[in-house]
Amino acid sequence: MALSNRTKLGITLAVGVIASLASFLAAVLILALAAFLIAWGQQPKRTEEIVAGLPFGDRLIKALTQLDVIIGSDER
Repeated sequence: MALSNRTKLGITLAVGVIASLASFLAAVLILALAAFLIAWGQQPKRTEEIVAGLPFGDRLIKALTQLDVIIGSDER
C-alpha cells in the first residue's frame, strides 16, 4: 500500500510528538493535527465532512488547506 504525502507527514508529526513530549498541551495539539493529516491523506472527502461538523470546522479546513499549500502536496 502506497502512502500519500499527507499520510507520511502525519506519521512524521505523530512520531515527533511521541518522541519529544516536551509540553503536554503542545503534544496533544500536534498529535491531533497529525491524526487529521493521516485521515485526510487516506479519505479526503470523508475527512472534510467530519471536520466541517466540528465547532470551528470551517476554519480548521481552511487552516489544513493552507498547510497543504505550504508543504506543497500535489494530491487532492
